[in-house]
Amino acid sequence: MIENKNRCHSVKNFWLLACVLILAVFGANCSRNSSSNAEQLAQGKPVTKSIVNEEIHSYTTKLEKGQFLGLAIEQRDVDVITKVFAPNGELVGEFDTPTSGRGTEQIRIGADAAGDYRIDIYTLSERAEPGEYKLEIAEFRPITERDKKVLAAVKFHQEADILRGKPETRRDSIPVYQKALQIWRELGEPSDEANTLRAMGFAFQRMDELEKAKTHFGQALEIWEKTGDLRSAAFTHIIFGVIDKKQNDYENGLAEDLKAQPLWEKAGDLPEYTQNLVRIGNDYVKLQKKTEALNYFEQALESSKRVERNSVKAYVLGEYGNAQAAFGNKNEALNFYRQSLDLWRNLKQDKVVANLEEKIAKLQAN
Repeated sequence: MIENKNRCHSVKNFWLLACVLILAVFGANCSRNSSSNAEQLAQGKPVTKSIVNEEIHSYTTKLEKGQFLGLAIEQRDVDVITKVFAPNGELVGEFDTPTSGRGTEQIRIGADAAGDYRIDIYTLSERAEPGEYKLEIAEFRPITERDKKVLAAVKFHQEADILRGKPETRRDSIPVYQKALQIWRELGEPSDEANTLRAMGFAFQRMDELEKAKTHFGQALEIWEKTGDLRSAAFTHIIFGVIDKKQNDYENGLAEDLKAQPLWEKAGDLPEYTQNLVRIGNDYVKLQKKTEALNYFEQALESSKRVERNSVKAYVLGEYGNAQAAFGNKNEALNFYRQSLDLWRNLKQDKVVANLEEKIAKLQAN
C-alpha cells in the first residue's frame, strides 16, 4: 500500500515537473518573439549595439496605414540580417545585402495596417568577436507614388532572392530580378540597380553560367566605380578572382585580387585590406612563387598588428603557417601555427583550435 502511494506520488511529481518545463519553454519562446520586450525606435535617435551569433535584437516603431519607413543599418565588422513583422505578426520582409560585414544596408517598408511593426536584427556570422551596428530611421513619411514603385522593386528583389536560394527554382529568379531592375532604372537608383545586377550574377554563378555571371558583375562594377562605392567595387574584383580561380586561371585571379587592394585601402577598411594581402599571398603560393608569396604574408602580418580584432591576427598567422608548410619550411610553419593557436584558444574557437592542433601534430610527425 505504501509502495503504491509512493509510486502515485512519483508520477504526480513527474507530471508536475513536465508541466513546469513546458510552461518555461513556452514562456521563453513567447518572450523571444514578443514585441513587449522590444526597444522603441524614435526618429533622430540612432541606436548603436554590439551583437554576436545567436542573439536577436528586437525593436518596434508605430506606423499608420499608408506610411513609408526607411531604416539604415550601418554594419561594423558584422553582417546582420533584418526581419520586419507587421502588427499581426506576419513577415513583411527579410533584408540582407552582401556587404562582407561593413557598409550600410537600407530597409524600406510600407505600412498596410496601423500598429506596432517589429524589427528583428540578428547575425549568422560565426566570427569569434562581436560586431557592431548602428540602426536609425532614415525616412518617415506618407507613401508617395515613387515610394510605391520602390516598394514594388524591393518586393521583386526579395521574391527573387528566395527563388535563387533553391537549386530547383534558381533559374526562375532571373526574370523576377529583371522586373526589379527595370524599376530601379526607371527611377534612376544606381545603387539598387547595381545590387540587383550583383544578385543576378550570383544566380548565374551558382548555375555555373560563369560568362553571364561575369557580365552582370561587370555591369554592377561599372556603376560602383561611377558612384564611388569603393567597398562594393573591391568586393566585385574579388568575386571575379574567385571565378577565375575556379576555372584554374590563377594569373587572372591574382590580377583581380591586386585590383581590389588599393580600393580597400582608399575605403579605409583595414581588416579587409589585411585579409586581401593574405588572399594575394595564397595566389602566389598556388603559382609557386615563393618570394612574392612570403612578401605579401609579411605585409599582412605587419598590417594585422594595426587591426583591433584578434581574430584577424589569428587568421593571418594561421594562413602564414599554411604558406610556410606549403614551401617545406617546417619550423617556420610550426611557429606561426602555435602563435595562431594561442589566439584562437583565447577566443574559444574550438573547431579552429582542433584543426590547428591536427596540423601541428602532422608536421611534428614528419
